[in-house]
Amino acid sequence: MGFIYRGYLIRSKSVHLTEIDRWTVEVVVVRNKASQADMKEQTFSSEDTFSTKETADLEGVIFVRKIIDGEIKGLSIDEQT
Repeated sequence: MGFIYRGYLIRSKSVHLTEIDRWTVEVVVVRNKASQADMKEQTFSSEDTFSTKETADLEGVIFVRKIIDGEIKGLSIDEQT
């Protein structure tokens, strides 16, 4: 699933952890700069797991918004390279 939030292109995907039959989420944040060469892509993974894919999808959106808004200590689009 892809969407724009505060000027960032977000790609979120749910990942099935078959060994424990749970779901987690991985998100990619693309910072759109003036040129293609300046675009930066960062990947974040949640340590949380969820019982359904639908819940993981929803939590992925919440997770990435909190990263962009600076609400998760230690995770920031400005700190990642």
